[in-house]
Amino acid sequence: MKNEPHILVVGIDGVRYDSLRSAATPALDRIADQGFLVPVRVHHKNATISGPVWATVATGVYADRHKVTGNSHHPAELDSLPDFTAALRAARPELQTMIAVSWHPLAIRSECGPIFTSRGWVPTPDPEEANDADSWTSADDAVAEYASARIRHEDLAASFVYFGEADVEAHNHGTGDGYLAAIQRCDARLNTLLDAIAARPNRAGEDWTVIVVTDHGHLDAGGHGGETEAERTAWIGADGAALPRHVTTVDHADIFPQVLATFGVAADDTEGVIFGARQETPPGAMVPVTAAHR
Repeated sequence: MKNEPHILVVGIDGVRYDSLRSAATPALDRIADQGFLVPVRVHHKNATISGPVWATVATGVYADRHKVTGNSHHPAELDSLPDFTAALRAARPELQTMIAVSWHPLAIRSECGPIFTSRGWVPTPDPEEANDADSWTSADDAVAEYASARIRHEDLAASFVYFGEADVEAHNHGTGDGYLAAIQRCDARLNTLLDAIAARPNRAGEDWTVIVVTDHGHLDAGGHGGETEAERTAWIGADGAALPRHVTTVDHADIFPQVLATFGVAADDTEGVIFGARQETPPGAMVPVTAAHR
């Protein structure tokens, strides 16, 4: 009997690629060792800002189509573009999905949101009200607790879970030791989700794909939105039984078709392709690494 597919996409906002490699991230290291971890250049059609890039992750198209150009305006065009959980349920109505995020615009009507048309669970109070380390640490911890409980006990086919504290730490204090500590806390939350998968009663009969992605980098002093390599270099890591191991080039838009392909659903009218279909590394791109080369 064929194992039942499941997929978890974890977004960790604003994590510089070189900072990631300097941090202690055992959970992401396991994913890289068993699958891949590669740098991703934010597409030139997207600004190096959260709203546009997460909209591309959600919908598989760039800002010239989804029209999210910043974090404050919700374009009408976005409402006609289903996120990958909505597209999956449209094709397979029997499947259940989850969205759990600490940045409210991803999942509710707020500023540029909802970026994911399915909407989802957010912690209260909104961490942006205080917008400090404590508020975001608490919010991300709440997301990890909520999402891991549901993953452990419910039959969720596809989930998107997001942590935001590393991005806010960089904005508030730059990319120093506090930033590395925030990245490491996000990795610990990722580990909580992986533990929940491992503890599922029917884990032996399930094939799980886990994708971890950031949206953009940061300047040394904190901040993004420009064209420097530090800002425009993001990354994606993934592991799953059906994924190719030696992936060298991926794009944020590829997550949408990869989620659908996990369940045998074709992705129509997307800018992305499934993992492994981008055969060549673009000129000037960074060399991929695994945990063994960190």
